[in-house]
Amino acid sequence: MLVESGGASWYSALGVGLSKRLSKGLQFLASYTWASALETNPGYSTGAFSGGTRLGDQNSARSNYGPDDFIRPQRLVISYVYDFPLAASRSSLKGRALGGWSVAGVTTFQNGQRLTMVDTNVLSSFAPFVTDRVQLAPGCTNKSVETPGPVTSKLNNFVNSSCFTLPAVIGSDGLGTAFGNSGNGIVSGPDQRNFDISIIKTTPLTETKTVEFRAEFFNAFNTPSFGFSNPELNVGTVAADPNTGAPTWQPNPTGAQITSTSVAPRVIQLALKFYF
Repeated sequence: MLVESGGASWYSALGVGLSKRLSKGLQFLASYTWASALETNPGYSTGAFSGGTRLGDQNSARSNYGPDDFIRPQRLVISYVYDFPLAASRSSLKGRALGGWSVAGVTTFQNGQRLTMVDTNVLSSFAPFVTDRVQLAPGCTNKSVETPGPVTSKLNNFVNSSCFTLPAVIGSDGLGTAFGNSGNGIVSGPDQRNFDISIIKTTPLTETKTVEFRAEFFNAFNTPSFGFSNPELNVGTVAADPNTGAPTWQPNPTGAQITSTSVAPRVIQLALKFYF
């Protein structure tokens, strides 16, 4: 067996920013990024130099070509601060109560990462390739694997499990199988939307003393952001039937199911500061 440190990568990106300097109490910065990373061995060009083997046929760069999973294809981040107009007189009780309010926040929207569906193939003719890209069933394509619709409607069936099947048997013993024929990064993972908001009240007590109250809401609207872990990307096992000994495809009952979130639920933090 030959283990070689080799491969090719093509990375492209576009970044656009829009900023507004402070005027009339408002300032903000909006940043948009579009990115694409295509590899002949996705997942390894960004990893540690600790060895490893890529999925699929090492001798076919074309079959291994596809998007890497370390990028977000599109990402928009908006940060802002707005100071509400001051009351006519901040020295009066009414002025101190109504004046000194501001709101700040960071809003993030981003696409999901590209995901590769794999299986555990203990009958692979190309040991030690136990983990391999899954085989697509007749009539299915890379584009038809992902279940359409919003993420919340497909938590238990993010992909179409009927699209996966047993790889071609090529071994002379009638057991050894070929590599799976699905591509890299054929599924778009769950997108993310997050809103962090701060409400700030500044009250001057004297010329040198000020009290600041802050109420900070992380994930303010409690928007769930879902994520996959590696076991959930494994959609099945290729093994010999215990009764007949013939190669069989055994679906993973929890494969491609979303069972976790990638960010915490809403967190509220209160703070009181005294400046002197």
